[in-house]
Amino acid sequence: MTVRAVVAPVVVPVVAPVAAPVLTAVVTATPEARGVERVRVVLRRLGTEYVDEHVRVEVSVAGAGAGAGDWARLGDVLHAESAVPWHAMRLGARYPGALVVAAHHGGVCRVRMGPRGTALVLRTALPAWGARGARPGVPWPVWASLAHSFLVAGLPPRGLAGVRVVCGVGVRLGW
Repeated sequence: MTVRAVVAPVVVPVVAPVAAPVLTAVVTATPEARGVERVRVVLRRLGTEYVDEHVRVEVSVAGAGAGAGDWARLGDVLHAESAVPWHAMRLGARYPGALVVAAHHGGVCRVRMGPRGTALVLRTALPAWGARGARPGVPWPVWASLAHSFLVAGLPPRGLAGVRVVCGVGVRLGW
């Protein structure tokens, strides 16, 4: 599966205002095993490119160690479907080798980023009719991979709050 994404600042950020130049990203995910993907993210900003490759692992909430096996211990990015607010922090403590841990449910994704466990909450923008629990257009695991790439590139984690992602096959990236 290949996800191509164009990332650019939005007028109304989700969490906090972030003044940032236009950022372009291409995210490619290659399945390795069930719930395990090798991900490559190329970020381009102001003529500089950052390439990040990492392993993204889906961890089950019910047996957060049971079904994950060695993959969770090897994962750089872990994600789980969970509405529990503290789940990302708990998974981060259980698997300290993961740079990014995301627990997502519906329109909310709680992310623990970096070795200090910086917390970030991402929310989908609600449609005009105000549907509750709307899922993002771009899956939360892709956002978790973008968070990993931001950290590796030295970009501020809160910068994720000010990006808009447009996905689709054949998106022109202009490079």
